[in-house]
Amino acid sequence: MLSINTNILFDIITKNIDVGIAIIDKDGYLVYYNKAMGEIEGFDSNEVLNKHIFDLFPSVDMKNSSLFRCLKTGKPIYNDLQSYINKKGKKIYSIITNIPIIEDGEILGVVEFAEDIGKIEKLHKSVNNWLNYPKLNNPDSNADRINHYSFDDFKTCDKSLLDLIEKVKRIASYGSNVLIYGETGTGKEIFAQSIHNISNRRNKPFIAQNCAAIPENLLESILFGTEKGSFTGAITKEGLFEEANGGTLLLDELNTLPAYLQAKLLRVIQEGYVRRVGGREERRVDVRIIATVNENPMELIKSQRFRQDLFFRLSTLYICIPPLRERKDDIFYLADYFINKYSTVFNVPKPKLSKEVSNFFMEYEWKGNVRELINVIEYVMMTVEGDREIRLRHLPVYLLEYLEKENIQKKEIIHSSYSDVVNDFEKEMILNALIRNNWNVTKTARDLNIKRQTLQNKMKKLNINKLK
Repeated sequence: MLSINTNILFDIITKNIDVGIAIIDKDGYLVYYNKAMGEIEGFDSNEVLNKHIFDLFPSVDMKNSSLFRCLKTGKPIYNDLQSYINKKGKKIYSIITNIPIIEDGEILGVVEFAEDIGKIEKLHKSVNNWLNYPKLNNPDSNADRINHYSFDDFKTCDKSLLDLIEKVKRIASYGSNVLIYGETGTGKEIFAQSIHNISNRRNKPFIAQNCAAIPENLLESILFGTEKGSFTGAITKEGLFEEANGGTLLLDELNTLPAYLQAKLLRVIQEGYVRRVGGREERRVDVRIIATVNENPMELIKSQRFRQDLFFRLSTLYICIPPLRERKDDIFYLADYFINKYSTVFNVPKPKLSKEVSNFFMEYEWKGNVRELINVIEYVMMTVEGDREIRLRHLPVYLLEYLEKENIQKKEIIHSSYSDVVNDFEKEMILNALIRNNWNVTKTARDLNIKRQTLQNKMKKLNINKLK
C-alpha cells in the first residue's frame, strides 16, 4: 500500500481545489490562505498571512463577522451568503462556511471555506445559456441577448473618444469584424453592444461569451456545438456560432483562447462554416465577430498568445480605448457623474471632492480604470457620513496605503493636509488594534510595538474613546 505524507496531500489539495480556504487563530490572525481564496478576495497570501482580518477588511467588525461569531460560539456556520469589501475597495460576494478548530474543549481558531458567487454565476450562466438557448426563429423568445447598452451609456468628455465614437457610428453598419483593445474596466463591452445595436444586425441575436470564464474542455463545445455520442453524455446541440447566425458574437478576453481554438476560430471566420464537436457536416453561418483583449495585441502576438493571422482577420475595425489615466478630464467628469448617481441611490447629500482628493485623483494610476473609479466613489459615498467634502480619510484603505508607499505625501497634492492624513491613518491603525485586543491597552501597545504610555498619549491626542 502506498504511503503518502499527509502534509503533502494537504498541500496538493489546498493549492489545486477551486474553493477558497483560510484559517484564523483564536485572536483573528490569518495563519493559512490558499490561492483560490486569494482569487476570490483579491489578495496574495504574502499580503495577508499574520495580518488581522479587521486590517484587511474595513467593512468587517465584531458584529458582522461570521468568523468571529464562529470563534465565540464554537458552532459551525454553513453556506452563509456574504458581501464585504476588502482594503483595496473590491466588493466580494461569496458563500461562506466556517468550521471551528476545537481541541480539548478549547477553540483554537476557525477554518473558512469560500465559493465565489460571481465565478459560479458566470459558469452556470454560460453553460445554461448554451444548453437552454431558445430557437432563434422564435419571435416570442425571451432569451437574454445582453445587448442593452448604447453609445449614450459610454460616459466621457474626452474629445478623442467622442471623435472615435462618431467614427464608429458611421462605419458600424458595414458589418466588418471588430477588435477592441482596452485595459480592464475601460468599457469594452459597452462599445461592443453599442456597435451591434446601431448595425444592420441589431434585430438579430447578440451573444456574449467570456472566453476566460469557461474551462477549456467545455469552451470548444459551447462555441461550435456537439453531436450526440461525440463524448460521454454528449447531446446534439448548436454552438454559439449557430445560435448567433445572422447576428453578432462577442468573444471577450479572446487572448485566453488556447492556440488550437484560435486556429479553429480563424477557419470559421475565413470559410463561414462550423463543424460541431464529433460531427462531420459543415454548417453555414453568417456571424459578425466582435473580439476584445485587455492587453496590447502586438505584445500578445510577440509572446505567441495571439495568432497574428487571427489578429488581421479580426481587426478590420480596430478600436483602442485609452486608459483613464490618459483621459484626465474624464476623471473629474466621471467622478462627478457617479457622485451624483450614488447620492441619489443612497439618498444622501452630494459631497464635493476636496482639493487634496482632486489632486490625488489626477496623480493616481487608475489601473482598474472606470470600474475602479466607480468602486471608489461608491465606497466613499458609504463612508463620507454627511460630510460636505470627500477627504483623503474617506478613501479605501488600499489608496491610503498607496499614498504612504509612494511617498505622495511629499508632493504638492497633500502638503496642505499632511498632518491630517497622518493623524487619520494613525487613528485608524490604533482603533483596529484596540478592537482586536478587546480594548486592552497593554495588549494593544504590545501589538503595535510601542510603550503603553505612548499609546495612552496618542489615544488622548486623537480623541480615541472606547466604542459603546
